[in-house]
Amino acid sequence: MGRFLFYSVDLFVRPRVALRGLLGDPRRVVFGFLGLFTLAAVYFVGISLALATKVAQIPQFLVLNIPAEQYYACERFFILPVGIAGTILSAGVIRLVARWCSGQGNFEDLFALLGFSMIVVAVVMGLPDLLLGLLVGVGVVAPRGWEYVGPHVWLGTLWYLLLIVLAVKEVERLSWAKSSILALLGFAVNGIVQFIFIR
Repeated sequence: MGRFLFYSVDLFVRPRVALRGLLGDPRRVVFGFLGLFTLAAVYFVGISLALATKVAQIPQFLVLNIPAEQYYACERFFILPVGIAGTILSAGVIRLVARWCSGQGNFEDLFALLGFSMIVVAVVMGLPDLLLGLLVGVGVVAPRGWEYVGPHVWLGTLWYLLLIVLAVKEVERLSWAKSSILALLGFAVNGIVQFIFIR
């Protein structure tokens, strides 16, 4: 656990060094799962507290056939499986396309680095969302009916995208241009999964 915390702190201070170190660690896949678990745990606690204090809102837009008033009660239980599935798909698509570009990586390494990088999302997006959920409700709705997207969401999203670029660069050993294109592709695939399931 100490090594996991070390890599986690390093991810914020020296992200490329953290990803390189993780890449050489035999427990990297476990740490990738722990990154996803950290994200899911933060949101599980945040949603549960918001539901317990009766501040949970009703989502305005749903793709899944779940009654809106029960959505957050259900969502907290599928955050982890959705996170794992999105990371698997993202790593798989990146690896598949990287093979055509003469990439030198493998799926396991991509999954580990992408999953572990979710720690940034947990801290930068999840903790503020937890606080917002307690103060004003989960799924805060803006005046025009759009779900509120605060600056922490944009920061966390962009930061995670940059970490994907670094992960692809480290694993696949491709140029920055190719790494960026592959990262955007993997990011889009994961984004589609998140759009379907997470509110």
